[in-house]
Amino acid sequence: MERAPKLFAGVGNVLRCDDGAGVCAARVLESLPLPPDVEVRELGTAGLAAAPLLEGRSLVVIADAVDLGAEPGTLFRLTPERIRPYAQTGLSLHEVHLLHALDETRLRGRAPGAVVILAVQVADVSLGVGLSPAVDRALDGLLRRAAAELGMALPPERWPARFRLGRDVQPRGGPRWR
Repeated sequence: MERAPKLFAGVGNVLRCDDGAGVCAARVLESLPLPPDVEVRELGTAGLAAAPLLEGRSLVVIADAVDLGAEPGTLFRLTPERIRPYAQTGLSLHEVHLLHALDETRLRGRAPGAVVILAVQVADVSLGVGLSPAVDRALDGLLRRAAAELGMALPPERWPARFRLGRDVQPRGGPRWR
């Protein structure tokens, strides 16, 4: 089976509250009808192991959580080049690992054509399941931006009204978390 040229990748740790925002976004997006040129994957904390999934794509859109000291729920559109200077200062473990995965794709001569990182400012990354209200509200905007980046035309009524990891979003093939 041939892979879709565009990939939406949700990154994060669902056991650390807002850090699971990227995975939550992927779960919402994958629950909708997708065009044949878009694939959605939950990468979790895959790190370097994500390289084969990123290889050869025309576009990779990554959803993740960051701590840039901004107002919780603030959205950022970043590129690997823009976050590389922060990699040594702990912007997010996910970007650091994803930078390594992207470097691996370049070494293999199979780097994606373009990479965009859509990130949301965290409020709470303590141990626990579920997003803070600010990050929960921000996911609607993150998903709309992702749809625009991916060239998707989904009407607004297709988006779920609220995004609460483990409460409103059904994990693939499993029961709702409580």
